[in-house]
Amino acid sequence: MATMTTNGTASAPCAHELTTTNVQVNFETHRVAQTGTDHDAERVPGRYTAIMAAAGVLFVGVGYTNTFGVFQEYYLQNTLRNERPEKIIVIGSTAASLYLILGVFTGRFADLIGYRPSLFTGTVLMVGSMFAASVSKTYVQFLLSQGIMFGLGLAFVYLPAVSIARQYWKQNHGVANAIVVSGGALGGTVLPYVVRRLIAEKGLPQTFRLLGYIAAGGLAPSMLFLKPARPIIPLWRRRDSGGGRPPILDFTLLRDPRFNALVLASTVAMVGFLPRYFLLPDSAVAQGISVTYSAWLLGLMNGLSIIGRIGIGWVADRFGKVNALTLSYVLCGLGHLIFWLPAVIMPSENVATTTAMFTCFVVYVGLLGSGFVSLLPVVVSHLFGPEALASKQGLLNTTVGLATLAGPSAVYAIVGSGETRHWANGVLSAGLFMLVGGLLLGALLSSSLKVGRRIRNVD
Repeated sequence: MATMTTNGTASAPCAHELTTTNVQVNFETHRVAQTGTDHDAERVPGRYTAIMAAAGVLFVGVGYTNTFGVFQEYYLQNTLRNERPEKIIVIGSTAASLYLILGVFTGRFADLIGYRPSLFTGTVLMVGSMFAASVSKTYVQFLLSQGIMFGLGLAFVYLPAVSIARQYWKQNHGVANAIVVSGGALGGTVLPYVVRRLIAEKGLPQTFRLLGYIAAGGLAPSMLFLKPARPIIPLWRRRDSGGGRPPILDFTLLRDPRFNALVLASTVAMVGFLPRYFLLPDSAVAQGISVTYSAWLLGLMNGLSIIGRIGIGWVADRFGKVNALTLSYVLCGLGHLIFWLPAVIMPSENVATTTAMFTCFVVYVGLLGSGFVSLLPVVVSHLFGPEALASKQGLLNTTVGLATLAGPSAVYAIVGSGETRHWANGVLSAGLFMLVGGLLLGALLSSSLKVGRRIRNVD
């Protein structure tokens, strides 16, 4: 298909084509040779059970990490009441980011060894972490079990889950992966209420043990049904054209300017991703909103993000995947500045107006500002091809995960502790990171076109 240059003349098909208007980016990537993952991908049997199994994995994995606000509240008042809040939050942010940071290793493990060994390893670690946490007493023990051990297990199951949709859906990859990732949102909606009630009725140790049983039930089906459309040949049986084995780690994408642009922009944006999950309930309570309603706000945001992610997936499939990712980052950042920031600035005596602003924020962000989570694997597949997608997404996740780990602690440090907390500064920081990341995504990918135009499409 011929394209138009900036001066209006026709040019030969270009491998990486982009135009930018008001931070809207359109790509036409290099067409790779058709593989088994593309050919009749949407007719392969087992696609629905694979997607549901993947959603079940994220219901447990991401859903559990989204419940940490409930645990944090309990720790501050009971088990770890002598620890600083910014120190306790490291437990939750470690679990919520370690699975991203280790992506360069666990994604490659899944692609080279197989999805089933990866899922089995992750399941054992995640279930085991809950039982280890049930006997924990000190900060270090909770960090090792609920933070590091759970995050490590989630690292092994996460990338097979978010990579499987592309193997069965080519045309509707955005919507299919949104359904998978919405499993985590559903878990984040249901599990905080379950955890809060279990702690109140059963106590902390028994709560962790029951969560371990729930995790086993949710993760076990993945080992049966979450399997690639085509079997993965183990590393020890593979040979390339020269007779050698594929590399253990593959960093070739780091030579692609488009990938580096995506890494930088997403790293900036993801610093502002997690703070709302940790700070929203506390900031609402500080403004005079009840603890019950504050917890309900977090559940509402997670629930509405299911609709938002499927909606932005539909937009991505029809109007451009990079466009949708850019838009999602920008809209999320604007939501912080338009709704959440005024809510924490208002006098706490004006509870009715403050409650309305907090509610508007979670509705807005749930519907319009949560889609980037499901879009990252879709964009990576779109730009760089679906082959070894877990490895490619894992390479991106490793850098992004460092920002995700730093975000909550950094913003919490900005907010401060004690009676005087600077909520406005924390909310402003998180919103600006998201907004700037979206703007960078458009600007940097636009600049990378100058390099991409030198690579011509080879049919």
